[in-house]
Amino acid sequence: MALALGACQQVGTNSTIQAALPDVPPEFATVVRTSSPDPAKWVYQKINERDQWRCRPLSCPDNSVVTVTITKSPTPRPDPVALDRYVKIEIPKANEKFNATLPNPQGVREAKLVSSAVEKVHGYYAIRSIFDMMNDKGSFEAVALTIFAGGSLVKFDSAATTLPTARKNLDDFVSAMQIEGRPPE
Repeated sequence: MALALGACQQVGTNSTIQAALPDVPPEFATVVRTSSPDPAKWVYQKINERDQWRCRPLSCPDNSVVTVTITKSPTPRPDPVALDRYVKIEIPKANEKFNATLPNPQGVREAKLVSSAVEKVHGYYAIRSIFDMMNDKGSFEAVALTIFAGGSLVKFDSAATTLPTARKNLDDFVSAMQIEGRPPE
């Protein structure tokens, strides 16, 4: 059982299981499963330890990509006041630092932070950020969501030509996600 909880494996073609790492106390152990909300609409691929789903041609209102990364959480139970301070101070600083490195090899030329806020997702604290992006091909919208799910840190990134599509895609994938564990009270 301990081996299964410490493992990360690919299941089928559209989901990931990431369990909390063995050094996390049992009360914070979580198993996170992510999958496509509509396998007929989304094409899956694994890229550098990230799960990426790309919308099939003519299946979405515009060009869309959703990426999920699951790692060990820096804290299984973050303080909401600390998260709020992080959102107000550190995320804008990180965005400025990122912009100083642009353009990058992926063609990104500018990332403008539109908003960032703390919320709860599946009973766990999360940070949602919205960005206006510019690359070599034009502008697009990105929505990022980081969920502190016990011992696991789940990062969703959704990009699309329009903000409503990027939001809907992210929300659809988050709704399809399953977390086994106890959310904080």
